[in-house]
Amino acid sequence: MITPKVRILKRNQIDDTKWNLTIRQASNSMPYAYSWYLDALCTKWIGFVVGDYEFVMPMAVGRKWGVLYVYQPLFCQQLGVFYKRRSDTIVHLMLNTMLKKFIYINYNINYDNIVKTPLRGLSKKKNLIIKLTSKHSDIQKGYSDNTNRNIKKGLKAGLVFQCADKKSCESFTDFYVANTAVKDDNFKTKHITALKRLVHQFMIHDHGKLFLAKTMTGEIYAGVMVIECADRVIHLLSASDEQGRQHGAMHFLIDAVLNHYAESGKTNDFEGSSVDSIARFYESFGAEKEFFFVLNKSPFKATKLGQGV
Repeated sequence: MITPKVRILKRNQIDDTKWNLTIRQASNSMPYAYSWYLDALCTKWIGFVVGDYEFVMPMAVGRKWGVLYVYQPLFCQQLGVFYKRRSDTIVHLMLNTMLKKFIYINYNINYDNIVKTPLRGLSKKKNLIIKLTSKHSDIQKGYSDNTNRNIKKGLKAGLVFQCADKKSCESFTDFYVANTAVKDDNFKTKHITALKRLVHQFMIHDHGKLFLAKTMTGEIYAGVMVIECADRVIHLLSASDEQGRQHGAMHFLIDAVLNHYAESGKTNDFEGSSVDSIARFYESFGAEKEFFFVLNKSPFKATKLGQGV
């Protein structure tokens, strides 16, 4: 069997039409890999391509001490290889090509990239999902008692569920920064700019939707911005203010979002989390685990040999 050739393309060498068509039609399609999504978040990114864009793999790259490195951008949970039909051989080939080309790597591989051959620096991370094949009433059977109590608290407070307009999506970034992002030590001023660019792209490409929990007088207590793709609803940004936390607004809102997409056949993707308190919150809705891999490489610390699956 002839080993496929992996082409390494700079950003200006990538055919956006072919690239984005591959992402849209991929069996493991995720919005993080669209060229416009990466352009909004990354100063520089490159792509590995096999064939006529049958397999594509984007990487955000930076330069430090004169050396190129691969990093995982904020607001971009999973990258890796995308395709119409998975080939474990080609997935492994493209990952190995990255390992050979770069000295420093921190890279999240998407949930469908099954790595069967051991790779050095490979580790596993947890995501939390809910399959939206059932009726809302059936989904609710998986809720914890505490979640049900908080939903009732939101109903008692008279909260209203709203699917907001596009203009509200862009203004929601300020609410998110003020109530969620400020708690993250890794969140910098430059990330606010990138986030606003990204949300603007959602509006252009009609990908993002904003759901709000509001009072009867129109005050926002909580919001969730999701990205819809072929078979997923990804919770990208969520925020609640102090009043919202006191009145169970986020529990109320997520229940309403699950109701909105119930029986759609999509997967509700909570985007994590590795933070125990956040993971417990999502698990209280009956979310189940879905794993993906992280690839790390550094010449300054020993990396263990990850076994994959």
